[in-house]
Amino acid sequence: MTEGQRLTGGRTTPGVVRIGDTVRRPVTHNVAFQHDCLLHLEYVGFSQAPRFLGIDTAGREMLSFIPGSVPDDLGYYTDAQIRMAAALLRGFHDATTTMPSVREGGFEVVCHNDWAPTNTVFQADEPSAMIDFDTARPGERLWDAGYSAFTWLDLGNDDYSADEQIRRLDVFAHGYGWPECTVARLAVYALARQTALAASTRARGKSEIADWAAGCADWTALNIVERLLPTGYS
Repeated sequence: MTEGQRLTGGRTTPGVVRIGDTVRRPVTHNVAFQHDCLLHLEYVGFSQAPRFLGIDTAGREMLSFIPGSVPDDLGYYTDAQIRMAAALLRGFHDATTTMPSVREGGFEVVCHNDWAPTNTVFQADEPSAMIDFDTARPGERLWDAGYSAFTWLDLGNDDYSADEQIRRLDVFAHGYGWPECTVARLAVYALARQTALAASTRARGKSEIADWAAGCADWTALNIVERLLPTGYS
């Protein structure tokens, strides 16, 4: 069996390798929905995601390789990068509205649920494609957008002032371009995702991530949500 080139960048799942123009990933859980989602994205012409190419003889999923670089952690992103990331998320959401499991289940969209810089392929310093659909599930637009705003803005990092993060939330909201994606609602959903991440990682014994997420939630609640909700900022 060809070993392939181990892929780096992002928070790569162990055992992920590149062989030619394909990526091979171990299948560690039921990924039928994720494969259906990728096939649907291909069908509707959404090109900013890998193509699902089947299962190889080693039982690994085969995906098309997307060239570029993937950050290995959160960091600072410019207004232009934030706007493009939000627009890419909007395009993904719109592409999934016609997926049968979304329509039949009464959901809005498929949520990527981890649309962060670490799951983004950058080309020429621009967010150009999303990868790692392991946590994709049907859900609500703002549930997904809130998590993405949290990670793309590094919301909770006190290197940024509250005023600056509110301004950057506005950049993200305008990039997403959906009437209900206001700054105030985006902040509330970001806080909800931070709180949920803290709880889920603590339950799995990942105390370092849980403490970080809980600290981000405390900062967001005090500096962003409490400022925005009384004023009706939108």
